[in-house]
Amino acid sequence: MRRRLAALAVGLIGALAIATAPDEAGAQTCPASDMLGEGLVNNICWDCIFPLRISGVTIFKSSLSGGGTDAKGFALSSRPEVPSGAANKSFCACNEGSGLPYAGIPIGMWLPSTLYETTFAPGCSSVLGGIRLGISDPLYRGTSGFPAGDLTDQSFNHVHLYSYPLVAMMELFTSCESQFSDIDVLYMSEVDPMWNDPVIALYGNPMSIFGTSLPAQAACAADAVSASMGKPIDELFWCGGTWSSTMAPYTGIEHAQGPMQFSSATSQKLLAMNVARGITRNKKGNDALCKAQFDPMIERSGYRWQVAWPRPEGTRNHASGETPLRWAGGRLMPGVAELPIYLLWEWTDCCSPILGDN
Repeated sequence: MRRRLAALAVGLIGALAIATAPDEAGAQTCPASDMLGEGLVNNICWDCIFPLRISGVTIFKSSLSGGGTDAKGFALSSRPEVPSGAANKSFCACNEGSGLPYAGIPIGMWLPSTLYETTFAPGCSSVLGGIRLGISDPLYRGTSGFPAGDLTDQSFNHVHLYSYPLVAMMELFTSCESQFSDIDVLYMSEVDPMWNDPVIALYGNPMSIFGTSLPAQAACAADAVSASMGKPIDELFWCGGTWSSTMAPYTGIEHAQGPMQFSSATSQKLLAMNVARGITRNKKGNDALCKAQFDPMIERSGYRWQVAWPRPEGTRNHASGETPLRWAGGRLMPGVAELPIYLLWEWTDCCSPILGDN
């Protein structure tokens, strides 16, 4: 299996290296990660797959501790739990697409799905070995800001998405189908006109206008408290927990304290934007057992995040909007890796066939 993953990584890097040459002037600002090498195994919190739920009953609970501190004295983030709204049926039946109908049993678990690579340098891909993709227009260059009293100072970063379906690639739990079966580039914010223009972003998603109102932002205080404990409030879909007062508009511009917080906020905004666009579908609940469902209002309880690089949360992940005080300490390398790569985990309910064929 490791040979298969290594061959895939070499193929991806080689293909892009032919099409794009490294930028020598910016080589120091685009470090290489190990997410296509040893990081495929070593950087992943494999215990975060649990709890495992079968026929509406939790069979294997998470073995992670519920709190305390780690070996370095940092506070531990919340542990994975079955989210609200997860499938609770004892049996399921599916008749999707052109395949034959089948009956089965519902299975639910947390699965890694997507890498969110954050960067200040346009076109920099640490996931693909630190190569530069030829996007160097100063218009797209990121900045690191800290809010002043009048909120005039702000940060801006780019986010790249890569499919990262490790469980499907390793052919584990194969009955839970993934939208992707290999590692691929899905999105680059440099070519998205909405990412660095709040006005265009509002036109692209008019619903986000509601999230910018004062009453909507005031309601997010309750979500910040709940998200800090690992339980974001799904009904307040426009809120960002402790990462941002609101996720609207969906751009790479953010007022936040420190690189871990604002890179988390922009990554979560990109997830919300892809949910609204129908690119990312809801995989949680009885309705999603046979096929992921479109729901423009993001249910953040169905998503968890893990710092995958440069200093990974190898034995934990954290909830959407959970306070950085519980998971962000010491995760960056100043002067080397200024922004992190996040691994998105999705709660996935699926119908495992016992009669028929899917």
